[in-house]
Amino acid sequence: MFDTVIRGATIIDGSGKPGFSADVAVADGKIAEVGKVTGAARRTIDADGALLTPGFVDIHTHYDGQFVWDEELEPSFSNGTTTAIAGNCGVGFAPARPDLRKPLIELMEGVEDIPGIVLDEGLDWRWTSFPDYLDRIEQNHFTMDVAMHLPHAPLRVFVMGERALTHEMATDDDIEQMKQHVRAAMAAGAIGVSGSRILEHKASTGAHVPGTFAEEKEMLGLARAMGESGGGVFQVVPLGAGGDSAGTPSAFAERIEEHRKIERIAEASGRPVTYLLHSYNHAPGEYAQLIAESEKANQRGLEIVPQVAARGLGLLFSLDSVHLFKARPSYKEIEHLPRTQRAEAMREPGRRARILGEANDGTDPRLEGRLAHFGAELQTYYVIDENLDYEPDESARLDVVAARTGRSMEEVVYDTISKDDGRHVVVKFLMNYTDGSLDSAYEMLRSPSTVSGLGDGGAHLGMICDSAMTTFHLSFWSRDRKRGPKLPIETVVNKLTGKPAKLYGLGDRGLIKPGLRADLNLVDFANVGNDMPEMFFDLPKGGGRLLQHGRGYLGTMVGGVMTRERDEATGAKPGRLVRGAR
Repeated sequence: MFDTVIRGATIIDGSGKPGFSADVAVADGKIAEVGKVTGAARRTIDADGALLTPGFVDIHTHYDGQFVWDEELEPSFSNGTTTAIAGNCGVGFAPARPDLRKPLIELMEGVEDIPGIVLDEGLDWRWTSFPDYLDRIEQNHFTMDVAMHLPHAPLRVFVMGERALTHEMATDDDIEQMKQHVRAAMAAGAIGVSGSRILEHKASTGAHVPGTFAEEKEMLGLARAMGESGGGVFQVVPLGAGGDSAGTPSAFAERIEEHRKIERIAEASGRPVTYLLHSYNHAPGEYAQLIAESEKANQRGLEIVPQVAARGLGLLFSLDSVHLFKARPSYKEIEHLPRTQRAEAMREPGRRARILGEANDGTDPRLEGRLAHFGAELQTYYVIDENLDYEPDESARLDVVAARTGRSMEEVVYDTISKDDGRHVVVKFLMNYTDGSLDSAYEMLRSPSTVSGLGDGGAHLGMICDSAMTTFHLSFWSRDRKRGPKLPIETVVNKLTGKPAKLYGLGDRGLIKPGLRADLNLVDFANVGNDMPEMFFDLPKGGGRLLQHGRGYLGTMVGGVMTRERDEATGAKPGRLVRGAR
């Protein structure tokens, strides 16, 4: 007697091989049979040709704090994710000395745009060491399995105290202490170690992340200690990943030298290294050259895996997020209203004229500095309509819309975000939209050497919602793209399941194969997609976050338990902490 049999599905098994029609039987949380299943089951689901894929493995989230107070983990939950890995980019909350918790909050507030007031309220700090933190997370039951890297910044602060915050070089004794913590973390079940060298990552105080300027011997020490465990992945944000330093021969030489350091980390650890890779307008060919460097290193026996995004990365501007009019007096008069009423008030001709004609009120210099920066680049923004076209052509660019309609670019922004119920957005693509298209993202995704990631679930709450990228990856690249070639659905699913699971040593998932965990997505492929991004104020202290829900999931199963059916939560929370490789 099986627990569940899914009959007549189109199986995309996560391996990259062509799909096939079959039944799948589930028993005791695992896939029991794949093929023509004749045995009886407590529940039978007629898939009627719907896609059946492994559950998505999201290797790049920042739910480090959210794991403490939230067991649902939206928006990953509604977008097919069944395993979420956090502790990325070298920032996090463990290990943590009681006297140095505030700098860790400031780091996450600045680097990942998670409000400090939310973290102050939501974190219970019932841990000191990293193993303590894993024990705390293990107390919760989630809608998906979760796993953690050991981040470099809190480790450095824990060992070096204030010296880490002022970027002093680590002594040999400091490095030895850090290595001891790495060994303990790996023994306790860390999935790897993460670090960051990107200059653009800063705390809310403006200070660089501890570890940004660490000497190579420190990074190699961490790598060796991780490798001693026989497992783990070293995740790194390399120098230049923010793009500002790219585009010149000297900058590219610096990026190649950074790649050499990544190679030395892989050599020292004997383990895989994954690094963040984007394309930039001012360095359009750099991503291809870096992939080639990784491939050459892999031919020498290393495992270096560029981690890429499925869409353009940027900023969403809406009525509930940061927008150009947020500091203007006549807008502030109505900012307390619910979004729908606020949009309606903004459409009143008199108020529209006043807001557009006003200067900022000068009460928040930091906000106004951001608004001035955004306002200076309006010609690079696009209007995104209800169809959620993430590859808009130049006809949707603000300056083109303004010229066509006889309005200023500010007026176009104003009229867009105040339209209808106030849910409409304009977007600025900072990366992966080279030459006004997703051609570079296509090239990165189709490379066998890359893995999909960079969803940043739990982070960048005010202006980004890329953790919905799993659904976008599936729907856009294998079905919807109009301005260029698509990707085979087998390739897309492999990038979301089998490839990341193999990278992180999660050999019990990522494929539809007898004996593996029954982490599955049953997908209505004709209708799978994303809703419009929308701000919800459901974080501790009423903090807001942009969520972009997925739809078209007939069912999501974690360890044989249905967590969602027909885009609705079942209430089940079978997900647990994953300790190390499987």
